Amino acid sequence: MFFRLFANRRLFLFLLAVILLTVAAGITRGERDQVTWPEAVVKTSVAWLQGLISKPTFAMSDWWNQASEAQDQPSESELQLQAEIEHLQQENKELKEVADYIDDTDVDLITAKVVSRSPNRWNNRVVINRGTADGVEKDMPVITHEGLIGRVQVVTKHMADVELLTDSDSGPGIAAHIQTGDEAAFGLIEGYDAKKQRLLMKKISSQKKLEKGQLVITSEMSDIYSGGLLVGTVDQVSAGDFGVDQMVSIKPAARFEQLDFVMVVRDPQKIQLWEHQKTSDEQQTEDGGD
Repeated sequence: MFFRLFANRRLFLFLLAVILLTVAAGITRGERDQVTWPEAVVKTSVAWLQGLISKPTFAMSDWWNQASEAQDQPSESELQLQAEIEHLQQENKELKEVADYIDDTDVDLITAKVVSRSPNRWNNRVVINRGTADGVEKDMPVITHEGLIGRVQVVTKHMADVELLTDSDSGPGIAAHIQTGDEAAFGLIEGYDAKKQRLLMKKISSQKKLEKGQLVITSEMSDIYSGGLLVGTVDQVSAGDFGVDQMVSIKPAARFEQLDFVMVVRDPQKIQLWEHQKTSDEQQTEDGGD
């Protein structure tokens, strides 16, 4: 029977393992400063097996985490496509607003796209893709669907520079009036407060009662701007330079920080006025020459 027991290899190995575990438990019982050689063999073997198993496990875990993060984060091409979609959506929105404005007005307008805006002249001017070939002329007013933004200063065959209202060093002032009810308060828009982002309207009669929120529009008496163009609303009223008139801070109706599509106002009456002034100046030059 003893030889039969050893003939069964599985049973023999199981009994041998039980004996070794029993001996190891007896040897390691109690607190000791040093380990026996069976303990050292067991600890070393276990540590080696743990290291062997942990390396591929950790590697697989890192790969899985990186793959998950890669799925969550869009690729560079996807980000570029998303940016283009958002830009087109914004352009379509602005074009719809421009189209709605044109449908609701009888003013002759030339639509244009802003193609350049220099960082060092951000508040001064923009360049549009329309010129004399499209009917654009110097001094024509330029607006957005929100309100007045400036005038054409320099024009070539296919492009034009637009001087913005925010240019504090701009030329002559803009004749305008404030809608106060039955009567209008006339004044001159000249200057821009860059810190407060407000236009300055001066030389307003002190007899006029002005209030915040009243509309400011261009006057027909202006030699450049067509009448009735919205400039903005009254934001603050203060005494004028000499105390005999009033000065108004105007909140612009149009937003100047993002200009994509604009409209050039083609006013036949103003064009005739400019031609008359040009002829008059030439006549005066000829008379002076005689």
